[in-house]
Formats: sequence, C-alpha cells, structure tokens
Amino acid sequence: MKSSNEVPGLIGWSFPHRDIRSRAANHSIQRPRGTLRIQVFKNGCRIATIEDHNLFVNAGLPALAALTGGDTSGEFASAVGFGSSAVTPSLTDTSLTAPAYYKVLDSHSEDGAGSVSFNWSLGTGDTGAVGINIQELGLFANKTVVVLPGTIQPTPLLARKTISPILFTSSMSLSGIWTLTF
Repeated sequence: MKSSNEVPGLIGWSFPHRDIRSRAANHSIQRPRGTLRIQVFKNGCRIATIEDHNLFVNAGLPALAALTGGDTSGEFASAVGFGSSAVTPSLTDTSLTAPAYYKVLDSHSEDGAGSVSFNWSLGTGDTGAVGINIQELGLFANKTVVVLPGTIQPTPLLARKTISPILFTSSMSLSGIWTLTF
C-alpha cells in the first residue's frame, strides 16, 4: 500500500504537502532583493542620503504569488509607511510600530530586466507624520483598501527596512526610491 504522498508510478518518490506559509516560515526561499534610497531635506537643503538593502517579508509572498498568477486585486505595491520601531526586520513582520504614517506611492517604473522601482515622498503637507521619530519604513500592498494618507496601516506588508532615527518636523521632506529586483 502506498502512502498518500506518493505519486503512482514513481515508486520511492514522495512529495511533502505544505502550504506556502509553512514553507516561507521554515525554509530558505528565493526572495526579491530590495534596495531603499532615501534623501532627507530640511528647509529645502539635502542633509542626508541613506541607501541600503531591505527585507522582503513572508507576508508579501502570497501577494507576489497572486500577481504571478494574474490576480491583481489589491496585491500590488501601492503604499509606503513610516514607523517608529528600531527592532531589526524579521521574516515574520506584518506591520510597523505606532506611531506610524502611511501614504500612497508617487509612481513606479519597471526596467524590463526584472526590477521595479517605487517612488515616494513625505513632505510638508504630510502633517500626520510630524513628530514621528522615523526608524522604519515599510512597502505595502493595499488589499484592504485603506484610505490614505493616514495612520491606519494597509495590508499586506511586502518589505521592511530600519534606519537611523529621523525626527520628522514640518520643515523637513523625504524622498525615496524603493527598488525590488527579481
């Protein structure tokens, strides 16, 4: 008698049945590689540039799979978030830490060679972000159709990055490019 995970005709071959969540949590899988570039301005003058890699988290994998399968209902990157946690990103992250502020991405472009870049900005008109000690950024889909900008987080979180603290004030602006390479 064959076990339930053997394929008829392939004696000795068996295939474990696992869903994507257990594979993502327990096994190393190929993930998009991301780079985040941030420019910080105060009173119109650039005072800092930050560039580093991010972590594409498990919560983003189902959205990526759905897009590959042709489901585009809210599964695409559409928002950026600014949070206050300095905890190192983890594969199991699903949110940013409050206080946090979220807004729609400004635009995106594809290079035709497997990379997509998401442009975003945080400016003087984003009064909901004033006073946040920004130490983390998140790239989000918006499957839950949260009205942005605001303090309610869209889901799912696709990627997360921590940075040195930036206390956001009304005289500051940030601009950035978040690039994912597949």
